Amino acid sequence: MKRVLTGDSLVEIGHFKNLLEQQGIACLIKNEQLSGALGEIPFIDCWPELWVLVDAQAEEAQRLIAEHRETARVASPWRCKRCGETIEGQFAVCWQCGAPREED
Repeated sequence: MKRVLTGDSLVEIGHFKNLLEQQGIACLIKNEQLSGALGEIPFIDCWPELWVLVDAQAEEAQRLIAEHRETARVASPWRCKRCGETIEGQFAVCWQCGAPREED
């Protein structure tokens, strides 16, 4: 098991977990419940971490995260073909129904 991402936002870590799982990379979030320990434990030690279960997939996971961050800066909003919801460009999955973004 290898850590591929640490951050102060559980929402962002959860987003990247979903992104990796859609690509067939099994992963889990550690420190998901540690925010309540802030003050007792240094804040950086409480940050959520994203870990891939198969070490050989760590490099691919990091590449996908970096690629997604780069495209998120320039991506325009899109409309879900399943439910019609408008989604911000940085997201690859519809928040309403869970359908993946389909390219035209």
